[in-house]
Amino acid sequence: MECPSKADLIEERIDRILTQYRESPNLLGILRHDLGQIADAAVEACEIPSRFNILDATGDQLTIIGKQLGWPREHCICVPVPVFGIPCPVPSVNRVIVGLCEGGVLAGCSDGGDGTLRLDDDDVYRGYLLARRFQARQLWDIDSLQFAAQHIWGETATVINLGQCRVCIQPGRTLTDREQLELPVAFRVLPLAPGITPFVSYETGKVFGIGEGWGGLCDGSSLFCPVEINPYGCQ
Repeated sequence: MECPSKADLIEERIDRILTQYRESPNLLGILRHDLGQIADAAVEACEIPSRFNILDATGDQLTIIGKQLGWPREHCICVPVPVFGIPCPVPSVNRVIVGLCEGGVLAGCSDGGDGTLRLDDDDVYRGYLLARRFQARQLWDIDSLQFAAQHIWGETATVINLGQCRVCIQPGRTLTDREQLELPVAFRVLPLAPGITPFVSYETGKVFGIGEGWGGLCDGSSLFCPVEINPYGCQ
């Protein structure tokens, strides 16, 4: 709905004044002044809904949309600890691997600590809210999960049905340190049906396999190695 202009609102009311009173410029001046304040409020109120469009809302408006969707900006997470190991030659592996004296732990030997993660970046937060729509509507199909994942990680994200109530999400690109930290939060907002065990795949290129759409043996494709993820626990 198009909002009326301030001038149109004022003149619509002025036109209702009886003819004998229209010859008083002082009266018309007082009425226009008072009607102008009312018109300002009316125009402002009319424009409020357009500022709560999930596609272009920012700041507090986007925060309010998030609250309505049940997905706030701030989330409690388990802060991960760097893992001791030897980095793989492929630079796209999304794991924080450190050397012997760099504060790392053996994989699976530390739960990390509790912390709070806040989604301050509006564009990042918007992606989560767009994914949240599928979850809020209980759209548990693979296509909805695919769309939701792409809202978070972009067009490179893919979903693979592993069967036996298991599903794997592959961002398809190297995650930044911040995105790696957000990974449990991302899996909380994805439309995963109750009883489905989620996995994450860190491969960034084609996955080796036989048949159309899979990578070959000598073209740099990587083995498919999904890792189970618990979005609410410390791993």
